[in-house]
Order: sequence, then structure tokens, then C-alpha cells
Amino acid sequence: MGLIGDTKLGILRKLSDGQAHGYAIAEDIGVSSGGIYTHLDELEDEGMIRVTEQENEGRQKKYYELTESGELLLKALEDS
Repeated sequence: MGLIGDTKLGILRKLSDGQAHGYAIAEDIGVSSGGIYTHLDELEDEGMIRVTEQENEGRQKKYYELTESGELLLKALEDS
């Protein structure tokens, strides 16, 4: 296996288009909505993504976005 697994790479690619919430990421990359959060937590712990909370339809939702480190990692992976 390479530097990063396919699921995490898919998350980084999805977030390169802009911020998204967990269910949208899971649906877009074909991962279960329950399983996506383990990967998101790990990417956050590694400093590749950050979480913000925003109100949406009267509820607080977590949105994920790439950090500068995440952008650099994705670029390095795409260039290799």
C-alpha cells in the first residue's frame, strides 16, 4: 500500500472541490456513512483536514475542508 489508503485519498480529492459534510463525502466516494468518520477523524488528527460547525436548516452540522498540509499532500500524491 502507498503512503495513504484509497479511502483517505478519495476524501482529500473530494475536499479539493471545497468543504463538505461527512454524509456527502461518503456518498461521493462510495463508503458507508458510518465508516467515513473514522477516516475523517484520522485525517483531522494528522492535520490534513479541519472541521468547522455551521448551522444548516436550524441544526449544527460539521463540515470538513482541506488544510494547507492536506492540499500539499494531495498535490504530491497526484504528481507522483
